[in-house]
Amino acid sequence: MSKFDGMKNVEFILEQLKKEGADKAACSVNKSIKSEMNIDSGNLSLYRTTENVSVVIKSLIDTRKGVITGNDLSDSAIKENACKAVELSRSSEKDDGNDISPMQPAEELSVGDIEPDNEKMYERLKEFLDYTKSEYPALQLNQCILDFTRDEKNYANSNGVRFKETQGVYSFGAMFFAKDSKGTSSFNYSGASHLNLNTPLKDWGNIDEIMKQNCEQTDTKTFEGAFTGDIIITPASVMDFINTAVSLFMSDMPLITGTSIWKDKLGEKVISSLFTLRSNPRKPGIELENLYTNDGFKTQNTTLIEKGILKNFALSLYGAKKTGKARCVSGGESLIIEGGNESKDSMIKNVKRGILLGRFSGGSPASNGDFSGIAKNSYLIENGKITMPLSETMIAGNLVKMLSEIITVSKERIDYGNTILPWIHSTGITISGN
Repeated sequence: MSKFDGMKNVEFILEQLKKEGADKAACSVNKSIKSEMNIDSGNLSLYRTTENVSVVIKSLIDTRKGVITGNDLSDSAIKENACKAVELSRSSEKDDGNDISPMQPAEELSVGDIEPDNEKMYERLKEFLDYTKSEYPALQLNQCILDFTRDEKNYANSNGVRFKETQGVYSFGAMFFAKDSKGTSSFNYSGASHLNLNTPLKDWGNIDEIMKQNCEQTDTKTFEGAFTGDIIITPASVMDFINTAVSLFMSDMPLITGTSIWKDKLGEKVISSLFTLRSNPRKPGIELENLYTNDGFKTQNTTLIEKGILKNFALSLYGAKKTGKARCVSGGESLIIEGGNESKDSMIKNVKRGILLGRFSGGSPASNGDFSGIAKNSYLIENGKITMPLSETMIAGNLVKMLSEIITVSKERIDYGNTILPWIHSTGITISGN
């Protein structure tokens, strides 16, 4: 990355936008170099390095916006795209939500390795391959990727904002299924990201637990009829449900259009008092930090929901200006759910009849939170015990109701590097077999 000077590039872009007549301007120039090792069909198969550059150029004339994206940092391309962005803003309609962030002190953040530790990457990947072959002989590794990405992100705007963030991050993802004399399981996957390779890959996220469960799911069963019962949501599915809740009830478009059922609930209790959701893009709390938001504000940690009370929406600058509500100082990312006091094993013992949800496959929920879909890689729980792995089983409920009827939150949590999540035990879910 020695020849790359992203801050020099953004200064040049701003200069061109000003020459073309932009009233306000913002731009970002990012460069990433990814070094990747693969396991395909159970064998170490590939090492490659890829490089990517992305450029975003934003022009405002009055409140009319023009945005051009690209990947060419030549002077001629920058001049051409700056001209296009300004022309586009001249022809766009006015929108009072369009703006750029105000002046803030310049700041830089640099974390992680500068170069990949290729030897350690190979050792960890081979260690993982050897471990799975020994511990889970029925497991078929469809694809596993361990990569190191060195990202440099640069942001600047005409109000004097200058941010530079450089990170070196190792990411691991594994996709697999199990096959033995009983049958074949549904595929599953997991992964996490960290700043170093100090920990064996089997211990990233809860990959080891998921692989173990996958090997138990080659002979799945079903049950007759349907019942309303409990649900224990595993961290990976918690991630999906919480991201959906933030998107449906707390983000820009549902609040701008008025479809969010929480639009008038700020400061009020909206779900269970056992649930606290924080957005912590800065330490302490999260390993993979973010220095600034997508719209050019230095990030700050904040609480979105505290003991069931809605404390903040996840609004961008645009959403805040359109709704008149406060902008989210964290950018609404790097989500952390506070743990509870009960172990996940105790949770299972407290279920009379219900499901341990490994993975949820379903369409987008309705605007009120109603959802339905298939429970995959899941188990039936009866009288406090896991009784059988389930074949394609339908579940249905309402997202807000499910989060309002939380019985317990586990004290154990999974750290994925950019989010930290527990198991959640709730009730009132319709579970359907044959």
